[in-house]
Amino acid sequence: MSPAFLKVMISDAIKIVTFLFRILPIKKNRILFTGLTGGKNYDYSCNPKYLYEYMRDHFPGRFEYVWAVGDKKKYAFLEEEGVKLIKHFTVSSFPMLLTSGVIITNGSYAPWFPFRKKQYVINTWHGGGAYKKVENDRPDADWATRKRAEFCAGNIDLFLASCKVQEENMIRKTFLYKGEVLREGTPRNDRLVNGSLKEMAGEVRKKYHIPDGGKIILYAPTYRRTSVPVELDSDRLLSYMGKEWYVMSRYHRYQNEDMGISVKGDKVIDVMEYPDMQELLCAADMLITDYSSCVWDYAFLKRPCFLFVPDKEEYMQNTGFYVSVDQWPFLQAESMEELIRKIDEYEPEKAEILVEKHLKELGSYEKGECCRKVADKICEREDGHERG
Repeated sequence: MSPAFLKVMISDAIKIVTFLFRILPIKKNRILFTGLTGGKNYDYSCNPKYLYEYMRDHFPGRFEYVWAVGDKKKYAFLEEEGVKLIKHFTVSSFPMLLTSGVIITNGSYAPWFPFRKKQYVINTWHGGGAYKKVENDRPDADWATRKRAEFCAGNIDLFLASCKVQEENMIRKTFLYKGEVLREGTPRNDRLVNGSLKEMAGEVRKKYHIPDGGKIILYAPTYRRTSVPVELDSDRLLSYMGKEWYVMSRYHRYQNEDMGISVKGDKVIDVMEYPDMQELLCAADMLITDYSSCVWDYAFLKRPCFLFVPDKEEYMQNTGFYVSVDQWPFLQAESMEELIRKIDEYEPEKAEILVEKHLKELGSYEKGECCRKVADKICEREDGHERG
């Protein structure tokens, strides 16, 4: 039984289980936030986190906030701020899920949880740009995957788009979404676009004891199982870069050790447990990734970015792209020798021109004001302007 088929069945079952909860009144000023679930991840992260912090700071006392999390003890600090915590996938969480006037998610719950028509579900998504294809558009997609996409599309009232190509090719075509799209970028990138980086980077450097003058390479590969070994040799990389450099490694939340992707070396700093990817990006003086959409976020920092892609042909065949990887404005390498050569060939001025061209070609919507625009939408609805 495929995961997509299972989620379709779960959706139908939950409609029955939650029948009595659906007669409870909806609280228009209650906002429920939820991040991605499953894998090695932090619930309090990504776009929902940045939206919550904006709402908390700009509308004190106006809204009631709820966070759905995996481990309530981990987020005791939110309770100190007055947030109500509920635990994922528990019957006791259903009343909050079904009575919150606004649901803010970056992908979770929308594909399977049957929200009510008068709730306002905002999908911020969890990746910018238009890079690797998502589930419903991959070669192995089946009828259950499409069925789940159709359910999800009808379960959302507002979808945030980072760029025009993402809106047209992913949100509209892949997700089959026909509702309202907010063309204002992504909440988590507001600070990157506005240049509010010093504090964010400082948290990372402080936690991992990076000295003044120290420089950081962040290696952040995306999720996949590959038959072609992908191994970054950090010792070799550091011997070329110099003593002032440090390598930090952050795998995708679903990545396991047996999936063919690894980084070796004695001086690698494991940052899997760090709760905020945006802060890691702000701290990084160089990014090495592959097919991850983090290249979109990092592009706004105008810093060196390289794609380490030994399994490029296999990935193109198994997953594919909305925009060909060969059109991305980042130097590619399929071996350590080539990676070091590409770093040596890097020209900052030329790279910045290519990045700006890329953002323009994709039709970037990022203006650094997404949180404010979403807040405006929520306030308008809370004041009485809601859909029928």
